[in-house]
Amino acid sequence: MMRILLPAVLFFSMPCVFAQVNQSPYFSYPLSVPPKLNANFGEMRPNHFHMGLDLNTLSRENLPVYAPADGFISRMKIETGGFGRAIYLDHPNGTTTLYAHMNRFIPMAEKYLEDQQYQQKTWKIDLTVPPNRFPVKKGQLIGYSGNTGASQGPHVHFEIRDTKTENCLNPLRFGLPPVDVTPPDLHRLVFYDRSKSLYEQTPHVYHLIKKGNSYTPSTPVELPFEETFIAIQATDRVTGAPNANGIFRAVLTKNDKPINGFELENISYDKTRYLNGHIDHAHRMRGGAYYQMMFPPKHFDLPIYQNETKYLDVPEFSSSYEIDVFDTEENKSTISFTLKQKAGTRSSPIFPGAQFLSGMVNVYEDDEVQFVFDEHAFYDDFHFNLQKYFANSSTELSSTIHAMPEFVPVQTYFSLRIKPNRNIALIDPDRLVIRRQLRTRTEIKKAVLEKGWAAASFRELGSFQLLQDLIPPSISTTLRDGAGLVNGSRISFFVTDNLKEIQAFSVEVDGQWLLFKPSGSSYNYTVDQHFPEGEHLLTAVVKDEAGNETVRSYRVTKK
Repeated sequence: MMRILLPAVLFFSMPCVFAQVNQSPYFSYPLSVPPKLNANFGEMRPNHFHMGLDLNTLSRENLPVYAPADGFISRMKIETGGFGRAIYLDHPNGTTTLYAHMNRFIPMAEKYLEDQQYQQKTWKIDLTVPPNRFPVKKGQLIGYSGNTGASQGPHVHFEIRDTKTENCLNPLRFGLPPVDVTPPDLHRLVFYDRSKSLYEQTPHVYHLIKKGNSYTPSTPVELPFEETFIAIQATDRVTGAPNANGIFRAVLTKNDKPINGFELENISYDKTRYLNGHIDHAHRMRGGAYYQMMFPPKHFDLPIYQNETKYLDVPEFSSSYEIDVFDTEENKSTISFTLKQKAGTRSSPIFPGAQFLSGMVNVYEDDEVQFVFDEHAFYDDFHFNLQKYFANSSTELSSTIHAMPEFVPVQTYFSLRIKPNRNIALIDPDRLVIRRQLRTRTEIKKAVLEKGWAAASFRELGSFQLLQDLIPPSISTTLRDGAGLVNGSRISFFVTDNLKEIQAFSVEVDGQWLLFKPSGSSYNYTVDQHFPEGEHLLTAVVKDEAGNETVRSYRVTKK
């Protein structure tokens, strides 16, 4: 039986269109195995909230997946990363459900999908299906589970969305199993000086001591500043499962009156990156845990907080506070603590660089580089500066430019312009790229030459360098010229690039496109009815991000 118990301190409400949904078990569990969650809604992930449930499939693939309610197939999406193979159902109650990392869909959906891929000449596709073309009934098979896309192991990623807005709703608010009577686990209580930048201070961290479902700091909280904003480290467990999930709601109170807090519900994919402002991103980037803020940062556009209050006044004399932390079943754990100011010297370190202000357009430029950030880029103020390292090869057209601090999160795309270190006449303008590196991650963007500057856009800081890429990608295959093929024969091409960034790959037989499916660095096709009989010219084309192209052709015969 579903419980939606909304205490007096709760400051959010579900849209009225879903009132009927929340009063009855509208949705059934979409798998036939015992319900178990690998992850829940609102769990912290790199650059985003987890926007659904990860349903456990017993570490197996190809488990049948069933429609949890009447509806129709409304969308299918295929991509190498992300959701991999995903299918969407629209339901009469105004919701859409999504099933990601699937291996395959029901035959009629697969046939329609393949026809559209051939018509649009693309394997990667985001396909809107005409309403009611493929109706489904509750409990009807819609496909089979898998491990496709950015999946770390076999499971089904399941979402419930508002069909009209496409905002993601918390599926556990709809009465889905498993049953949970276990309250959240609380780990740390964290305090920051609001007069300083979040990114330019060391927080005061208090470990918590547990007694029942109540927690207290290991030592009394005394702070050497007048205004603070607070964070918590907290996780949740579903009864019977050991893995740590995300919490649903947290509320800071004094004398039972709410001061501020957050609830993770009704989030758009357009807004999910605001996770980076909800957490201490710098601490996380340094390898620490997720600290979730009880107050919004200075510039924030995700309505998960109670109000716009940005800090708490630290009282001169000891005062008592509580933080109540809930899961979706209203299981609750509580932190009780006292807070007061502590006499002491407050250090005011000087940080190098230009001061960037949240909510403002910020520009840095010198004779070699220009960064332009719009007014929505940053959640808090900080000082921005660069380090430069000289180029040391003929393909490097600029110094390596390290934007600092590298752990400051950026919400929106920013413009980066770099001036080449050599005569423009000696550069092929069609082969310019900017490489961004941060630790083990590398990103390559095509650069456009604008009035002597090479420009591209990025969404994360790090080290940047302008490169001229004149090396085309390579193609290898076990296919030999003159090969004989039959239905069921497998053709594979293996593609590599010096900068490891493939922009496009396609294969045609006598000019007719074939559906090759990517898998890592290989592209694979099983000969079928789309490959005509007789002798033909099979041509593979690969292009990298810089526009370098490689073409390979083979004479083959299908019997």
